Amino acid sequence: MSERTSLMGKKSWLRRNLTQPPFTGTIEEIAVSHETNRQSVVKEILVHIFLMAKFRILPGGVTVGEARAQYFRATAENQAAHNAPGQIFSGGVPIQNLITTNDYLQVTVDNLFGTTDNIHANFNIADSSSEANGLRDAFGVACNEVARTGKYAKFNRADEFHPYIEAAFLVYKNQGANGFRAAIANQQNLMSGASGTDLVARQERLRITQTYLQTLNSASQSLDTVPGLFTEDLWREYR
Repeated sequence: MSERTSLMGKKSWLRRNLTQPPFTGTIEEIAVSHETNRQSVVKEILVHIFLMAKFRILPGGVTVGEARAQYFRATAENQAAHNAPGQIFSGGVPIQNLITTNDYLQVTVDNLFGTTDNIHANFNIADSSSEANGLRDAFGVACNEVARTGKYAKFNRADEFHPYIEAAFLVYKNQGANGFRAAIANQQNLMSGASGTDLVARQERLRITQTYLQTLNSASQSLDTVPGLFTEDLWREYR
């Protein structure tokens, strides 16, 4: 099978050649920024799935797997940590590949699943643990919720469908918080037998995950928190 490409070019070339500036600040400041970016990406993906369901682009329900697509490489000891908690599929196909008649929308959704933050590896490890302990599943449940409601929703203006997205994000918020709690408990158990540099790293991952949880718990459901999201424009593109 030939290497998958996007409208931006071959992904392997992009990963080798595109870099992004690393996050700076305290552990807590970086964790807040990364978690805030994650929430924005989740909300925007929920909007796209809702509209894809509305206009019958999705063949049915959705499933979630690990996020793998990315366009950037990290630097030094950092890693490119995904903002999306997972990749969404419908009918076994990544949902961005189902958009075949609008290049702008296809690239936009592809980028949402590929967007990353250039942060220390411990943040990425904390992400993976949280996803495995329930954050990814929470994302899948929320995406299925908008796939279901979007199919039959009626509205005359974009802001009239915002409550559907906000309700799904609340589901993600509540279940995702449980995923963070489970990851925290798991990390605390692992720390009991750790020492030296391993203990220091686990303590840092614990602080990161605790900050993720605090940031999610205080999150607003409103779509107004998503920079550059104009739902009226997206609705027109899908129409």
